[in-house]
Amino acid sequence: MRKTAAIPAIALMLVTGCSAEAVESGSSSASAPAPAAPSAAAPSAETAAQDTEEATCLKLLETDGKGPLYNAIHRVQFGGGTSGFQGTADDARVLQEELDGIAATAPHTLALLLEGLVSPLESVAGQAADPGSAWNFNIDIWKGAVSGLLSRCAPYEASETAATYTVFPGTIARVVPGYPGYPLVVDAASLDYRVAAWYDGRLVDGRVVALAPGLYTPYDPNIPDLLAYYVPAGTAGDTARKLTVFPDSSRGGTWSGVLPGTQEPQL
Repeated sequence: MRKTAAIPAIALMLVTGCSAEAVESGSSSASAPAPAAPSAAAPSAETAAQDTEEATCLKLLETDGKGPLYNAIHRVQFGGGTSGFQGTADDARVLQEELDGIAATAPHTLALLLEGLVSPLESVAGQAADPGSAWNFNIDIWKGAVSGLLSRCAPYEASETAATYTVFPGTIARVVPGYPGYPLVVDAASLDYRVAAWYDGRLVDGRVVALAPGLYTPYDPNIPDLLAYYVPAGTAGDTARKLTVFPDSSRGGTWSGVLPGTQEPQL
């Protein structure tokens, strides 16, 4: 993926005096009027079409966790010594084209992150062309791209602003007994990299409340009652766990396979 930036060109006019022949002949001529100062050049079509960070993130997130950013994170699987793309080469091609289209008008820093995000998809295309080739990509670059995009886009997730902050009826009585040791306060640094990135720069003191294994919400030191945090707004973590704790809530801010952090009871 390549992003280009067009810079409008400003024409420069060189104003000369009378010709040498006119000077030698002594003929007089009216001075040419001074050229008008060039007006400010209008931005090129490509520059004018560049999206804001918010517009780019809304394209990546869409609604209910169904945007291409969520899709890419879901389909690229790694861990336990294995990695792979969950889908066909055509699935990878379609997703890459969608992400490339978003990157074409994204702010430069987001475009660079998107370049890292599509790298596994490009590898899938290479495999399709040469079935004998290995599926290969740099996991560190991928995780860095995912973390950067989640951190930048999290504030624009619709579920962050539209969800209710009222405790669901019966949630505490239904949920808490099923998860011994929860709720508890943990450091965000102890969490799955996707959740940690989602909350990056948005926590009061770098801590979250673990509501259930792999499900979290920001901690506020001024609200010490941990049972007050059982509301869907602001939660992030494992998709299946969130839908278990908060049925019919948004899938925004959730991903598959989010395991408990190192400071939580281990499953």
